[in-house]
Amino acid sequence: MSDLEAVQSSVQPGQPSGTIEVTVRHNGAETKVIGNPENVVRELVIFFSKAYPSLELASKLVLSVDGVEFLQNCAGVLAFSPEGLVILKDTTTLKDRELMMLYVAGARMFYLMGKKDNDSISLEELAKVTGRVTGTIAGRLSELVREQLIERVGKGSYRLTTMGQRIVIQTLMPKAVQLPER
Repeated sequence: MSDLEAVQSSVQPGQPSGTIEVTVRHNGAETKVIGNPENVVRELVIFFSKAYPSLELASKLVLSVDGVEFLQNCAGVLAFSPEGLVILKDTTTLKDRELMMLYVAGARMFYLMGKKDNDSISLEELAKVTGRVTGTIAGRLSELVREQLIERVGKGSYRLTTMGQRIVIQTLMPKAVQLPER
């Protein structure tokens, strides 16, 4: 990639807030992308995948979860309120581990929304919000950690792994959407 040249990267006056413009030249090809950072990155990945076909293959081998997609999947199930996380569905039929995953997903949602400085939740918080005893919570968390859906961060705090986020999007939220409203 030594012949890659970033010609211009700027914020244009008169454009909506958060709009950026990037122009890139490579091997005689040039592309100019204008938009929000997420769309600009997406378009640049498309440009580079054409310039370097192996980049497209590599991108298929990397597991990642788009923050906007995660938030969209939370809609209708999880919500932010001044009092904290609200689960909009009746969760009485969920297994303990599914309920815990919803609350850990809520911590991730708050983080992505800029409402929290981190995306983790403590064992004590989980016990309080789920109404389960600490021993039950600890046991289910251990299972989820072994399955690499949740990881421990710091002392007694947990967050979703990338695979955990994927499972929330593909399995848990579709199931939760079907639950009756609270």
